[in-house]
Amino acid sequence: ESQGNLQSTGNQTDLAVSGQGYFVVSDGNGVSYTRDGSFELDSNGDIVNSATGVKLLGYQADAFGNVDTSGPINANSTMRVPIGMLTDARKTQNISFSGNLNASAALSSTQVDFTGNLSSAAVAADQVSSTNTVFDSLGNAHTVETIFSNPNNSPSGAGTPAGSTQSWDVQIKVDSASVYNSAAGKSKIYKVGSAFEFADATGTSLGSALNLNGGSSLNNSTQVPGKNGAAAFSLSLNYNALTSTASTGSLNGVADGQTGASPSWGSSINIYDSLGVGHLITMKYTRASLGVTPPQGATTSWNWTAMENGQALGSSTTGSNTPLYFGSNGQLVGGASQTITITPTDGSISPFSVILNNNAITQLSSDSTAIAKTQDGYGVGTLQSFSISSNGMVNSVFTSGQTRSLGQIALASFSNPSGLEKLGNNMYRGTDNSGTAVVGVPNQSGRGKINPGYLEMSNVDLSSEFTNLIITQRGFQANSKIVTVIDELLQEVINMKR
Repeated sequence: ESQGNLQSTGNQTDLAVSGQGYFVVSDGNGVSYTRDGSFELDSNGDIVNSATGVKLLGYQADAFGNVDTSGPINANSTMRVPIGMLTDARKTQNISFSGNLNASAALSSTQVDFTGNLSSAAVAADQVSSTNTVFDSLGNAHTVETIFSNPNNSPSGAGTPAGSTQSWDVQIKVDSASVYNSAAGKSKIYKVGSAFEFADATGTSLGSALNLNGGSSLNNSTQVPGKNGAAAFSLSLNYNALTSTASTGSLNGVADGQTGASPSWGSSINIYDSLGVGHLITMKYTRASLGVTPPQGATTSWNWTAMENGQALGSSTTGSNTPLYFGSNGQLVGGASQTITITPTDGSISPFSVILNNNAITQLSSDSTAIAKTQDGYGVGTLQSFSISSNGMVNSVFTSGQTRSLGQIALASFSNPSGLEKLGNNMYRGTDNSGTAVVGVPNQSGRGKINPGYLEMSNVDLSSEFTNLIITQRGFQANSKIVTVIDELLQEVINMKR
């Protein structure tokens, strides 16, 4: 059959097929086929033919707008658009982050590693020292001075480790203030074998590090105080690399940490629970040291915390979470996927977990800009409008601004459309002569596309039909003339007989 012309109607539920194919419709009992696309919405939101009331069939979407076109089409596969009757909300399951964390941000110092030589030939008056600059969490500089003095090549007495061959008094000054002094009851540093170490009151080794951590051991002291609002911080002074030869004494320290831009960054995003209630999540990132088990290739790291109304929802230390680790090229090498847990009290699903996707965060020497770019939940909305695309997809728009597919209109094609059985009202039924209906989505496998807002006009050739009508009429007139002549002849015969 030939294609009829398409006429614009301005009504989005009027549909016309360009090319092969028939709409699949049903009256609730069986399936039939039509090219008549004059549809409208009934009181239930079903798409129905305005003249016959049969319902348009297609593939229905699930609650997430996913359409499975592999299933069969039957009388129950109605296309429905319940304007004003369908409400929707979705809890957030994923948040994706992007942007930058400043590689030039300040980093709090955690340790000073020392090298040098405490001479085995030192005399009592000898002294070696080193002054190093360390940084608090805001990048403020502090000086830490280590002074070794009063060497003793034959140490003895309480607290002296067994096998000790040399001892040195130790004094630590932070910003010129003395915070550790072995002359005031703290441990000296002792040479035991080839290493230097501290000891407790019984002579038991405490290792080769002196810790400014607020601890009570004889090799501990108070934390380094912060400046300008920065918190006090712990610092480890490591002397395990010191040597002991007869050479001149020396002491050199290398501290980690750096001064720079603000070491903290924050951003917020609104996410939703299963009832569509919003939850404002605040993310805080803090520049941190690498720690003891960084992933391969990591050179720097940032700790993070997620909070709602001051309550922690997760951090880089909870569960299986980790800090965000970056390599020397500024790309993320660890911490790509993290998890937080929200516990609503509004009757929604509680608790529920949200995955944080950090793959798009970088650490370059530029201002921090890291933000939550997208999240896949949304608040409550009511279906307010819809549209139909050329491939038959019925797309809805909710008052929340969200869009979602409600389904996809089906079309049927036949190997011999001329073999279809006419049912009246532009409806057809498949027969053995037409072949089995091949049902699928528009614009595929030879099926035509759908034109919303148009109707297909009659495909009858009016000029040919008028010509045939004139020929028929003339034939009728000629036949009528013959009857008239015969009637007149018969009448003349009758008159002659009289």
